Amino acid sequence: MASPLSARTSRGAIVAIDPTNPPPRVVPFQYNPDEVVREIVPHAPPSGGAGSDVRRLWGAGVETVRLTLDLDAADNVGDGRALASVGVLARLSALELLLYPATTRVIANTVLQAAGAIEILPPTGPLVVLTLGPRMVVPVSIKSLTVTEQAFGPDLAPIRATVALGATVLTYSDLPITDPGHAMYLVHQALKEGVSLLAPVAALTEDA
Repeated sequence: MASPLSARTSRGAIVAIDPTNPPPRVVPFQYNPDEVVREIVPHAPPSGGAGSDVRRLWGAGVETVRLTLDLDAADNVGDGRALASVGVLARLSALELLLYPATTRVIANTVLQAAGAIEILPPTGPLVVLTLGPRMVVPVSIKSLTVTEQAFGPDLAPIRATVALGATVLTYSDLPITDPGHAMYLVHQALKEGVSLLAPVAALTEDA
């Protein structure tokens, strides 16, 4: 019988879902982060709301997430593995492009503007989902990516890099009911509510 400690660890990932351009783009973490910092503050009351009623909940808590991802291609360099020559550029590019509109859309909008279109709406980005195992599968808005590149190959492609990622979790208070992220967050909160029911049992077990 295998030891429970030998069970395979879930791997975190960033998933970009665009219904107009399937399939989803998945960027798995090469290594799971050593630390995940989550900050949760109350949802601010709407403009003109009764701010004096401190017990009123105006929506889901506003949660920000910060984590650092380590990328390392040193083991692949020189051993003939596919894509070894690009170092960590593939993962870096996939993460960075989550903050850019597609070049095809930029070119199309530029053509429309040149043709005298009155109004060009900014394109809608994909639904970005942060997965940290079964306990956390949530839609997010990426606020920052701080990339530190280290150790370069002959073509100056980085062999190692760290990415400090900052994101805000999107909830049913942020998304319309038609957005798939709306239901996704409801499921996340329902699972959290279910786990919270085990708190008294866990306390009794710890005291035993």
